[in-house]
Amino acid sequence: MPALRLRLMDGFALESSRGSIQLPVGLQRLLAFLALRGPAHRYVVAGTLWPEVPDAHALASLRTGVWRMNRILPGVIQVRGAALLAQENMSVDSRDQEELTTRVMRDVDERGLGDGLDCIWLAELLPGWYDDWVVLERERLSQLRLHALEHLAMVMTRGHQLEAALQFALEAFHAEPLRETANAALMEVYLAEGNISSAVHHYELFRDLLRRELDLEPSPGLQRLLPEQALR
Repeated sequence: MPALRLRLMDGFALESSRGSIQLPVGLQRLLAFLALRGPAHRYVVAGTLWPEVPDAHALASLRTGVWRMNRILPGVIQVRGAALLAQENMSVDSRDQEELTTRVMRDVDERGLGDGLDCIWLAELLPGWYDDWVVLERERLSQLRLHALEHLAMVMTRGHQLEAALQFALEAFHAEPLRETANAALMEVYLAEGNISSAVHHYELFRDLLRRELDLEPSPGLQRLLPEQALR
């Protein structure tokens, strides 16, 4: 069987060494669920993917889905007792990103990360999918990614790699404009560059946005990042 790569970030795509593989939406959901959840009991899979029908009908739909999938790609879904799992050696981009973010938060600096940082730019899990299991997983991965981006911005700032730091901080800010830690990371890059006016300007933009959207004020800690004379 050719090596498979499943892309779930920024949209569903399944690829092999022979090219793109087109799947019906129902089979996309089945494969995506198993790739995200790992081995799962068939009752859990059926109840999650077909929540609106009786258990017997859901299990019948699941059996049909597994049969259809393995007709298209033999062995891509495996059965182990009562559990189902996706092919273990299939590459999954959301899994790559999660492994990277975990490693970023564990490492004290950027050394050793290498080219693996590429997957940090993949922003959203399965956009346009609104199943509860997708929404929950999307939020979990988003939070991991935001923490990693902020950490990378901090590490690069301290290491005086300010161009890279700015890219990571801007990406965190664009992902969550109301997130104070993302705004703090961006302000710290501006200050490290010596661009005090940019830091003050960004603080004012964030303050106005926070007031308008949430009727809140930035924390005193964010304001203390700026030189006192800059706020007079």
